[in-house]
Amino acid sequence: MMGSIIINILVAILALGISCPMVAIMKRLSKEEKVFAKGFKEEIAFSPWVAIATSFLWIALLYVYGFSELFVLYAFISVILIIDVYTDIKAQIIPNSLNMILFIVGLIYLYIKLVFDIHCGIDLLLGFFVGGGIFALIALFALLLYRKEGMGLGDVKLMGSLGLLLGARNIFQIFVLSFAVGAIISIFLLLTKRKKMDDYIPFGPFIVIATMITMFVPYTMILKLV
Repeated sequence: MMGSIIINILVAILALGISCPMVAIMKRLSKEEKVFAKGFKEEIAFSPWVAIATSFLWIALLYVYGFSELFVLYAFISVILIIDVYTDIKAQIIPNSLNMILFIVGLIYLYIKLVFDIHCGIDLLLGFFVGGGIFALIALFALLLYRKEGMGLGDVKLMGSLGLLLGARNIFQIFVLSFAVGAIISIFLLLTKRKKMDDYIPFGPFIVIATMITMFVPYTMILKLV
């Protein structure tokens, strides 16, 4: 009992040690390059809750997966996603720097899997095209039909990068869940009059929630339940 408590404390400290510097870096970048939100310049002021949320999530991942490859992978992704969701809500943008980090690590992970597990590597490669491709088509369709941006390019890049790390089947599950979560939350915001029909609702948080659900309830577990 005492050993598990100590391990949880160490994991929380490690999460804080990794997420806090990333938050500091993003805060510095936001000062050097202002973010345009709703027609005016706005800095992203990061909250300490970002680091605290990362710590709790890491402990939950450790409880589910132990010290394993999936724990390391999901712990890394969770740091990026928590900052993503905060910046998207705060300034209606998913920073390119975060997507680039995910993409580069995804390419490295893809290369390792192609060398040691060709089938898994192919699934990751398909995940990139499925994730980025579907959202790119949605963005293009909205642009042609409504003459305005219906899906941000940040969302497209995020889904493509996540596909490189999670594979085609998981990214398809994220795609379905993100729209389901988005529909539920959007209806709630409209009914409570916190948002109007023509208000912008960032889609990034829905992707993040869907990804978190998929981390703890992957498609393989759903197949067993079915």
